[in-house]
Amino acid sequence: MLKGFAEASEKRPRLTIALVGLVTIFMIYGATQVSMTSEMEEFLPQDYTSVKVTNEIENEVGATVNEMILIEGDNLTTANAFQSIIELQVGLENNPKLQNYIARVQAYPDYLLNKIENYENLTNAELEARIQQLLAQSEISSQTSFLLSDNRDATLVTILVNSQLPTDQLHDQTKDLHDYTQSFDENHENLRMSNTGMLSMELETRGMMSRDNSILIPAAIIVIILILYLAFRRLSDTGLPFLVLGLGAVWMIGVMGLAGIPFTMVYVALVPIILGVGIDYTIHMLNRYYEERGRKLSAGKSAVKSVKTVGIAISLTAITTMIGFGSFGVSDMPPIREFGFLAAAGVFFIFVLATTLLPSLLTIRDRNRRKKKKRKEKRGKDRVGKTLSKIELGTHHHKAPILIGAGVITALCVISATGLTTTMSFDTFLPQDVESVATMQEVEDYFGGQNTAYVLVEGEVTSSEGLTLIHSLENSVKTDSRSEGLITDSSSLTGLILYSTGGTMPENTSQLELVLDNLENNYPERMKRLLIEDNKAVVYFSIQAETDKEMEKASEIIRSHMENYSLLGSGLDFEMEGEPAVGGSPVIISDIMGSIMPSMRNSILLAILLVGILLAIVFRSIIMGLIGALPVMLALSWEFGALGGLGWSLDVMNMMVSALAIGIGVDFTIHVTHRFQEEWKKNGKSPRKAISTTIQSVGRAILAAAATTIGVFIVLSLSRMPPVARFGQLAAMVIFFALVGALVVLPSALLAHAKWKER
Repeated sequence: MLKGFAEASEKRPRLTIALVGLVTIFMIYGATQVSMTSEMEEFLPQDYTSVKVTNEIENEVGATVNEMILIEGDNLTTANAFQSIIELQVGLENNPKLQNYIARVQAYPDYLLNKIENYENLTNAELEARIQQLLAQSEISSQTSFLLSDNRDATLVTILVNSQLPTDQLHDQTKDLHDYTQSFDENHENLRMSNTGMLSMELETRGMMSRDNSILIPAAIIVIILILYLAFRRLSDTGLPFLVLGLGAVWMIGVMGLAGIPFTMVYVALVPIILGVGIDYTIHMLNRYYEERGRKLSAGKSAVKSVKTVGIAISLTAITTMIGFGSFGVSDMPPIREFGFLAAAGVFFIFVLATTLLPSLLTIRDRNRRKKKKRKEKRGKDRVGKTLSKIELGTHHHKAPILIGAGVITALCVISATGLTTTMSFDTFLPQDVESVATMQEVEDYFGGQNTAYVLVEGEVTSSEGLTLIHSLENSVKTDSRSEGLITDSSSLTGLILYSTGGTMPENTSQLELVLDNLENNYPERMKRLLIEDNKAVVYFSIQAETDKEMEKASEIIRSHMENYSLLGSGLDFEMEGEPAVGGSPVIISDIMGSIMPSMRNSILLAILLVGILLAIVFRSIIMGLIGALPVMLALSWEFGALGGLGWSLDVMNMMVSALAIGIGVDFTIHVTHRFQEEWKKNGKSPRKAISTTIQSVGRAILAAAATTIGVFIVLSLSRMPPVARFGQLAAMVIFFALVGALVVLPSALLAHAKWKER
């Protein structure tokens, strides 16, 4: 097949370009069909019970999206502060710009007002005395603890947002909320107010990312252009790789649209990964093309020879890289499965373009040009050549120390990696210099993490027995010794009934029905959230968790109590499909983190195994397969050692870098091994001369590819978004590790193996 590609690029280059153009037009159509989404459902495995419970509840009452206004002051329980908070609540509820946006506003005065008669007619001294009297009661103090700090110098106004509104409208009205808060703050000198919440943080971080991208993307392009120009000293040689990569990206996005895969923020990582893999293909093709041109071959013959030689190595790297990304298909997570599919498709497209379009363009460009006398650089005399010569001498004279040293470093990294944790603090994913993020940190310092878990209860939920049992479940969860400071509050139909009746449960059915009717009239929004159907009720638990491990612990506590209550044989059902019917973001995150890390680990191990098997088949030797997989295993081992040394935890972004390490490492490995085999076995050179030729030829292309990709990731590491910055830092390190493995360790291993074979 490659032979046919090669001949087409020489004999019918314009036809090849025309065919690429037709495919591109079709893929552009596909790209126009791509939809963007930030909906959480797109990220979730729909077969998880926690996801099913969450979807059922949110389909009935809408997602629980809370915005918060943090109010700080010397004492927020004074009469003036109390009245200002009520004024803020009323102003928010009656603001015409926030109509349909606000479902409910909650603040600590809500728990006091029904116990203070005619508070408007009281003097400030009388009102303040009554406030202090009520807050001194343990029950009210407990109820307001998640809204009023212990020192009473901070309070929260929580705003339940109508999450069923379109995303653009949510963002616009969140801006209106910020404007109203700022205006209110300016008119109340004794209070300091700031906004936070998921919508606020999303709004502000998106704006910051847009500003970063407007600088970082052009900077990355400039870095690539400079490195490619330094490598080839020709402007068109910087443009051709961009053309191949750009078309490959368009084709990949076209497949995304044609396959109906919505674009999410997860797929932003596809761009640098495809860039890192794809730039390698084009640089190797250009490098071999100029090598053949230096041997007085015509443009067409040079292009053909490039495809027939380097094209084979590129095809092997493409296959192994596609296998590596394809192994992501074993994941439970839809985005990771689709990420693997799209990355594999992108690699395939760039391979096709690098072995068809690029040779055709080179043939047309240089067909009528005479070969220039010589390039200014002379191998062995320029700086790159001198560096490669030193590497060459090192692999020959010090191969044993190199291999032993690599083994020792790997052993130390493995030991360091044993201390890695998978605990994720979600604060590390957000930029701390954004106001809403900084405010959220303050909220967590005052009140702990703000998360909600849902419990779905079915059956006779409005009977006295059912309500009593639900109340018992709430208390058992909150009083569990493991939940101290973790599960802080709960909300249920029983709690609302007790609140409305002063703490007593109605004695008979008729009284209970009367209370429920009154609640429907007075608190319709709350009733809608607590009683979603006549036989379905929801219990909400407030969870103060900052890491996935804390969320996992809270989820285990709730589930264990639900399992106990399920065994009572009452008229209530606490299960869905045989599992505790609990959902909400902390439970889903706990479940996902419990499966995503093993899933990605298995994917990476499977990828390494498949790569080793394929290399063994290609080179017809198990030992060569193991040697070929060496740079990949070294890069991964050193990556995990670096994580341990830096004190970073193992998370999803790090595992994405591991996928990059496999893709880049395999590319470098196959090019070095394939060229060594060609020079040693096919051209009959001695192992030392074969290694010398390999390092001086392929080494240049690998250095250029590595420098380009590392440069891009260093630029990304300047991002103000912590996950992007860390991704860039770690990716640059891992590519450097793969480079060292491919140009230093692998040649030493190949040379040692070849000399052993010749004995």
